[in-house]
Amino acid sequence: MAARGWALVTGCSSGIGRALVGELRKRGYGVVATARRPEDLAGLPAGEDLRCLGLDVTDPASLEAAAAACADLRLVALVNNAGYGQMGPLELLRPEELRAQLEVNVVGLHAATRAFLPLIRRSAGPGEGRIVHEASVLGRLSIPMAGAYNASKH
Repeated sequence: MAARGWALVTGCSSGIGRALVGELRKRGYGVVATARRPEDLAGLPAGEDLRCLGLDVTDPASLEAAAAACADLRLVALVNNAGYGQMGPLELLRPEELRAQLEVNVVGLHAATRAFLPLIRRSAGPGEGRIVHEASVLGRLSIPMAGAYNASKH
C-alpha cells in the first residue's frame, strides 16, 4: 500500500483521468483507476500501487461493487473525473440525451461521492481526506453547440 494512502479516480480511460493515474502514483499515492469498460484501462503500468476497476457512475450496483472492492484500502481521496460532452444544438437533442448528459456529469458525481465518502471518512487522517470534482471552463463560458455540456458543468 502506498504511504500516502489511495486515491480513486473515475473516468481513467483517456484524457485527464488517465494522466492523473501516473501523476498520483509519482506523488506516492496508490491509485484505483476506474472506467466504465475495464478493458479501457489496459496499458496502465502494473504495480502494487494500482488497482483497475470497472465503474459506471450512473449504476448503483456498479458503485456499490467498486466501494466493496476498495474496502481494504486506506482511501484518502476521490477524483470525480468521469464525464462526457453531448454536442449539438439543444433544440435537436432529445430529452433522454439531455438527461443522460446530466446523469453522468452531475448526478454521477454526486453518486460517486456518496459511495466513497464513508471509506474516506473511515481512512483519512486529520487534514488528509480530499474530494476533487473535475470541472470545465465551459461551466463559466458557454459555447455554441455545447448547451447540454455547458449546463452540466455550470
